[in-house]
Amino acid sequence: MERSYRRIDPRTALLSICFLGTAAVLSNRPEAAHTVCAIGAICALAAGAWRSCIALSAAYGLIAVVMALAEGAGNTTLVIAVVMLSYMAQKFVVLALLGISLSKLASMQDLLAALQAMGAPQAVLIPCMVVLRFFPTIRKDASHLMESLKTRHVLAGRGYAFRHPALVCELLVVPLLMRSVRVSDELAASALVRGLGSEARPTMLHPLSFGAKDAVVAALTLSSIGVLAWLQFGPR
Repeated sequence: MERSYRRIDPRTALLSICFLGTAAVLSNRPEAAHTVCAIGAICALAAGAWRSCIALSAAYGLIAVVMALAEGAGNTTLVIAVVMLSYMAQKFVVLALLGISLSKLASMQDLLAALQAMGAPQAVLIPCMVVLRFFPTIRKDASHLMESLKTRHVLAGRGYAFRHPALVCELLVVPLLMRSVRVSDELAASALVRGLGSEARPTMLHPLSFGAKDAVVAALTLSSIGVLAWLQFGPR
């Protein structure tokens, strides 16, 4: 089968994002942290998620400004708390950029096929399938529930949730919690029905194969990790 519908092999995308995500978490120096954010933004742009790239890059820049101002304000408990929260927020933004890039480069089926090809155990595959399907399903259910409530003139208008928090909890949060339990059970059963619990190796509709694009992405990933390692552990 041709793999023209794919940009790169999902194994390449998965491993590259995992390595870059690990580097992002371990980057403590400002030079390394800012560089890995730039790499994440480039990945998002290359994947076609330019809106998310702009929004998250702006958020990262704002957080960096807040952190710089806080660091120059002294060593009080409040300043330390602001710096720590800003540090964690920066990591979250970079990981979000990388996660969005992965979601654009590989579909859920591609990621599951990649995990199967890499020999991941069933104890990993089934939870991954449930998690990857869970959040899009719940988001769609929440959207439908919101539209239904607005049609009945509930949750209409700005600030309604703040004026009637108990009603919002009753009409929105409780149904979503009940739906979450049901969806998780349905997805787990769906994974088993599709054969993820079987010991036999499944047949792939689109066999995975590495190509020239994968080699280029792998080389760029290794080069990026080398640069980040030098910025993190090299001389100041």
